[in-house]
Amino acid sequence: MAGQLDKCACSLEILKFSARIYLPPEGAQKITEYDQWAEVYDIMYGNYRDDIDFYVRESKKVQGKVLEVGCGTGRIYIELLKEGIDVEGIDISGRMLAQLREKAAALNLQPEVSVADMRNFDLGREFSLIIVPFRSFLYNITPEEQMSSLRSFYRHLKPGGKLILNFFYPDLEMLMGMNKESEELLVSDGGKYVLRQRSYFVNEVDQTIETIAVLYKDGELYWKGTQRLALIFKREFELLLRITGFKGWAVYGGFDCRPLTSYKQEMVWIAEK
Repeated sequence: MAGQLDKCACSLEILKFSARIYLPPEGAQKITEYDQWAEVYDIMYGNYRDDIDFYVRESKKVQGKVLEVGCGTGRIYIELLKEGIDVEGIDISGRMLAQLREKAAALNLQPEVSVADMRNFDLGREFSLIIVPFRSFLYNITPEEQMSSLRSFYRHLKPGGKLILNFFYPDLEMLMGMNKESEELLVSDGGKYVLRQRSYFVNEVDQTIETIAVLYKDGELYWKGTQRLALIFKREFELLLRITGFKGWAVYGGFDCRPLTSYKQEMVWIAEK
């Protein structure tokens, strides 16, 4: 039935908006900070596996090609390849994709990946499923960027195709604890590291936060970087899906598809073209 998805569907009349493509303002600085993160991405996130089984399972359900947006160094993408899934990937960082290709080559896998910006990419083909894991959608800071990315996804989906993505519900306790530094011990193939992070509002009204991450190894500064995210609430994202043309969607509270009942849960979205 149109507008119905699994057990948690909703059907809304689609609003008609002009399909504008996001273009960076003239003279804007090119996005290069993602290449800086390539150096430490696997150290910081390579051992995270909570979402892998979910995305593998959902990718196996579809008949046709899968696209991973923000595939990075291949944490999820390579697992999809191992399972024999016909998957393509895009990422804005060429350095991250270079690492992905090296990992794939070591496993005798053939990746199909390319550098592209989720806000305005054009691959010239459609997919049965598009996935945007690990909160990557939150790198779209403005409503214009968010809508342009969703329209890019929509254009690349086959009729009836699905978009799956996840990001955190803005945690009220987390927001009240802004500017507090956290510390975490990380263990990777390269050794042991200490990660210290602090997040703060860049713009409280526009719900934009910046996180400063500092990595130490053997007591010495190893790396320092920043990243910005936009906070997005449930009703806000429902509106974004509606105005960009998606005919139905469901949102769950975690990768086990439990009902979303608390702001402490991860929002997992499944939208249909």
